Amino acid sequence: MELNDNEWRTLKIIEISMKHYEWVPLFEIIKKTKTNKKEALYRLRILDKHKLINRSSYGYRLSHWGYDALALNTFIKKELLSAIGGKLGVGKEGDVYNVILTNKREAVLKFHNIGRTCFSMGKRYRSYLAEKRHISWLYASRLTAQKEFEVLNELFPIVKVPEPIEQNRHAIIMGKIDGAELKKVDLKKLDVDIYKLFWDIIEEIKKMYKLNYVHCDLSEFNILIKEDGDFIIIDFPQALNINEEGQKFDKIPGEFSQDIEFYLKRDIGNILRHFKKYGINEDLNKIYNYIIGG
Repeated sequence: MELNDNEWRTLKIIEISMKHYEWVPLFEIIKKTKTNKKEALYRLRILDKHKLINRSSYGYRLSHWGYDALALNTFIKKELLSAIGGKLGVGKEGDVYNVILTNKREAVLKFHNIGRTCFSMGKRYRSYLAEKRHISWLYASRLTAQKEFEVLNELFPIVKVPEPIEQNRHAIIMGKIDGAELKKVDLKKLDVDIYKLFWDIIEEIKKMYKLNYVHCDLSEFNILIKEDGDFIIIDFPQALNINEEGQKFDKIPGEFSQDIEFYLKRDIGNILRHFKKYGINEDLNKIYNYIIGG
């Protein structure tokens, strides 16, 4: 896909205008691009042909492909990204790809897309959007990417998390991630001390807590383990800073109000439940007190 400068500019103008419109009207695009109707419609047809925008009788808006393209174009202009490889997976927060950086280093690219998640998941992010009169899922995704990038910068390299490299819009470039989901691995088939692995994970939770963070969504699905037993913890857009005032989300029907003790205990409980099948039976409250202790 190749776009000229005018087409990229039109795409960016639609992006900017979506802060004020759910569907950006044609007259707004003509005004902002400082062109005539015929030229504006020509550019919009090109963007529509590449599936970078959606259109309706009300106007135009970015598609998820269009938002991806803007982020990728920024990485390329910064001479950071060289090539995109295969998709590593589709998570509840977005898509993850293998990439090659211009320095030949292998990395991963994560596109946040919380619009693909359930309604209640979207409601978790309402505190980010409290001061926005109008906001689309594209911008909500951007805010969750910013949040995750900030958390990774606080935790890396003390905690076993991906190295944050660059963030733009809803996309994050991170260091290469190896391993399979803990959920999918039979630890008995690996040459690892399962009890030690369990406590190693608890130690990482403790390190996070000492750095004033709780994961808030930790489970066997976002711990990746290698054959040698080493591991990495991923997916931090829901993480809470325990010292940050006002970091309270709206209560979701059917769930407890968000607070540090509840989410920390839930993270611990998820890990305990997974390792119980390997004969590990530790007391949740004991581990909780160990983590929050000195």
